[in-house]
Amino acid sequence: MTKTAFVAIVGCPNVGKSSLLNRMLGQKVAIVTQKPQTTRTKIMGVLTLGETQLVFTDTPGYHRPKTKLGEKMIKAVGDGIAGVDACLFVTEPEGEIREAELELLKRLKAEKAPVVLAVNKIDTVKQKEKIMEKILAFSSVYEFEAVVPVSALKEENVDVLIEELKKLSYESVHFFPDDTLTDQPERVLAGEIIR
Repeated sequence: MTKTAFVAIVGCPNVGKSSLLNRMLGQKVAIVTQKPQTTRTKIMGVLTLGETQLVFTDTPGYHRPKTKLGEKMIKAVGDGIAGVDACLFVTEPEGEIREAELELLKRLKAEKAPVVLAVNKIDTVKQKEKIMEKILAFSSVYEFEAVVPVSALKEENVDVLIEELKKLSYESVHFFPDDTLTDQPERVLAGEIIR
């Protein structure tokens, strides 16, 4: 019996959405940079583990648009979460919940798709209680299917996150061949071949 889940990766700019996608796939399919708004379009990554296929959409960072490009990117996020089976909401481990994050959670509530919260970059936090504070703050405003503290950089708890996402899959054919990693055309970027 094969299973599938289409999962949109959402969150504010620079929280590590693309890094997390690359880490889950075990290969670089999404551009990673310190510069915000690098992901301008939806990038699809495919992870097949035995009978389960997870199809990821890496959406642009959610923010308050100030330009036409910003508006287009926010529309891409909206398109990315429409009709998916689940969302992976990525945030950072410290600081207050941003207004844009609250707006995004409102949109997700309207979509009624199950959401897993990934608190990324936990390797950057000296006081681990800060991570717990962030988790409690988010849990007080949204009912997540699961909450997983992760580090895409150090590969910490990424396997746990994948297991939580697999639980949201449903009985279905695989939509991509099992060895597919992405729907993006192969291209050369900064001397590297990215699939």
